[in-house]
Amino acid sequence: MLERTRRSRLSFRSNTIGGAPLSVSLGLMRALVVGILAITISAARGDMPLPPPSKVTVTSPSGRIRAISDPQLGTTVEDTAQQRVLWRMPEWHRAIFVADDGKHVVTEYDGLNLIPIDFSDDLVLLTFWREGSKIREVRVKDLFPDHSLLRRTVSHYAWGEVEGIAEHGRLRVRRIDGTTLLFDVTTGEQRKT
Repeated sequence: MLERTRRSRLSFRSNTIGGAPLSVSLGLMRALVVGILAITISAARGDMPLPPPSKVTVTSPSGRIRAISDPQLGTTVEDTAQQRVLWRMPEWHRAIFVADDGKHVVTEYDGLNLIPIDFSDDLVLLTFWREGSKIREVRVKDLFPDHSLLRRTVSHYAWGEVEGIAEHGRLRVRRIDGTTLLFDVTTGEQRKT
């Protein structure tokens, strides 16, 4: 039954739950439809090409350390309080996570959360660095011994996302199956807590 409410909005009333009428306003229905469309469009965009390389600036959890990765100049790690360069790497990285100690960073695979359909188990997803020297690589086979955990998209597999560096210097990684993994940024080793 269609009726006008006191606020002059249309609402749909149906059966009752526990004696209270169940109603859904048109505004709520529109918001729900818009939300579903936004999620659908976002998922479809997940397979869109990445933007061209550009300058990336990130800070550590405390904001004291900054990493700047420039396609032409490489990556610089700086102490923002002392306004000085701590160390450099010659490579550019699309996704970089910097620790509060100023010594460690983690870089993510350039394709971010999507890996090619014909990927190799040796594809590096995460690289752990200490003052510009590589200390460990985490590969597809390390995170996904069972490939059925990966989610197929239109043109890739989605593997998950790097959420960032959490407390105690732990890199938080959420696999596509919802499992959260923690890695010690100083060693690259997986930790329980």
